[in-house]
Amino acid sequence: MKKPKLFRSRILIACIVIAVAYFCIRFFATQSKINADQAELDRLNAEYESLVAENAEMQDRLLKGQDADNFEKAAREQYGYVYPDEKVYVVAP
Repeated sequence: MKKPKLFRSRILIACIVIAVAYFCIRFFATQSKINADQAELDRLNAEYESLVAENAEMQDRLLKGQDADNFEKAAREQYGYVYPDEKVYVVAP
């Protein structure tokens, strides 16, 4: 009569140990993923801040008119924009 009770308690202890080991492994795997995701988030936030600063600098330069000539040149050459009262002549070969 003692053997089945002892056998059941050993099985119960083995199941508990396996469950605890499983949950520990899952916990550390999840923590590792959280740390990796946090590092990626920090990298993306730094990149975002850099782009916001670059955008603000470009807007300041545009408002001050420093790059107006460059923008005008790009608009004319790349997109074919002209002023409303401007006449454009195209030389045909």
